[in-house]
Amino acid sequence: MKRKSRKIQAILLVLFVGAVLFGIAVVLKLSERVESIQTAEQSDPLWIGSQLQFEMLRLERELSEAALGFKPATDVALRFDIAWSRITILQEAKLAQIIETFNIDQSVLLALEERFETLEPLIEEFATQDMTDEIRQQKAEFLLEALEGFDASLRGFLLSLAQAKTSSLTEFRTGLLSLSQAITYLGTTILVLFGIFMTLLMLELRFTAKREREMRVLAEEATSASRLKMNFMSVVSHELRTPLTSLLGGLDLLKARVSASLQDKASLRLLDICSRNGDRLLTLVNDILDAQALSEGKVTVTQEPTDLASVVEAAVEGCHTYASSLGVGYELFIPSEKTVALTDSARVSQVLSNLLSNAAKFTSSGDVVSVTLEKIGHKARIEVTDHGIGIPVEKQKDIFKAFHQVNPGTTGANKSSGLGLSITKQLMDLLGGSVGFRSTEGKGSTFWIELDLLPEPRDDLGQ
Repeated sequence: MKRKSRKIQAILLVLFVGAVLFGIAVVLKLSERVESIQTAEQSDPLWIGSQLQFEMLRLERELSEAALGFKPATDVALRFDIAWSRITILQEAKLAQIIETFNIDQSVLLALEERFETLEPLIEEFATQDMTDEIRQQKAEFLLEALEGFDASLRGFLLSLAQAKTSSLTEFRTGLLSLSQAITYLGTTILVLFGIFMTLLMLELRFTAKREREMRVLAEEATSASRLKMNFMSVVSHELRTPLTSLLGGLDLLKARVSASLQDKASLRLLDICSRNGDRLLTLVNDILDAQALSEGKVTVTQEPTDLASVVEAAVEGCHTYASSLGVGYELFIPSEKTVALTDSARVSQVLSNLLSNAAKFTSSGDVVSVTLEKIGHKARIEVTDHGIGIPVEKQKDIFKAFHQVNPGTTGANKSSGLGLSITKQLMDLLGGSVGFRSTEGKGSTFWIELDLLPEPRDDLGQ
């Protein structure tokens, strides 16, 4: 449901962005059209063309009046220059582009330009030379005859300009109306899409908040249940440890008294079984109490300079009896150089006891467990290697989790609580060290811990 909602949101967001981009394109197009019309309005070719036609008429009138002597010849030259300037304006800059855009025949302008270039010397001569009335009249008639015929062409040109301008304005108004409607529909669409998107987003936020509250409640319930379970186990363990210690003490005392005189070997074997299972139960109780203390942060460490070689030797010696009962021995390799670390010797010993007892459980009778202490740079590494069943690859990632066991039932009477390695990991974290392993299924495992070594004191007496 959540994935489907996100997909719908993504589609709506894409549509919304597309609509916005389309709207921007429409507005830019509209702006371009408006600018084009404004340019055409500000530089109106129709008005300039009308002025050209008017100037041509005035030029012809000035020529006629000058021929009759009513106007000076200089007025003809002035009117000629003004008309030519109108022709030049229509053929240059924006006006030329607009006329070209309208796709209008400009041959009349080209013809006028050529004619004016031809007539320019005659106009100058007409305006500057003194001549008789008869000659002036003949020259004026020649000039009027040369300009004849352009009036109709100019009217056709102006008519085409007017039609093109009207058509352009009509097209613009139609396009503007169409674009306005499109903008209206587009704006409505954008608002609707935005509304739908925001509604879905609010629903998603509410759903997420609800799920978060539910997950928080479940987490609190799980934490509470775990706390209750650990408290229950702790209480039970505390209540078990005292009578269990008394029972084990009584069994040891009974074995010591009757072992020499009791002839019934089966009875002695039963006493051994009771004692062994009692020890196993006491170990389980201690592991549970340690796990509870670690989870509550009640375990403290006291770090002081510690000779790791002595700690390793003591741990091996302490596990020797247990390993011997399984028919397993230990071989110890310790370097000759000192290995001193700032750590808690009791907690390191507890870690090693867990690793040594685990290795003994998974080693066949008659075999040995290798224990090695070595220096690697500024660190000391202690490795415990067994030749047991190894750890399957798919189970290696969970090896340090509480209550995790590899191949439950394969260790026979030597089953563990599944807490030893978890406690080991937590203790090494408290000590500032590290723990790891490497294992090959069917060939055995090597568990190791590393601790930082103290720097060796320097002998500067000879310097």
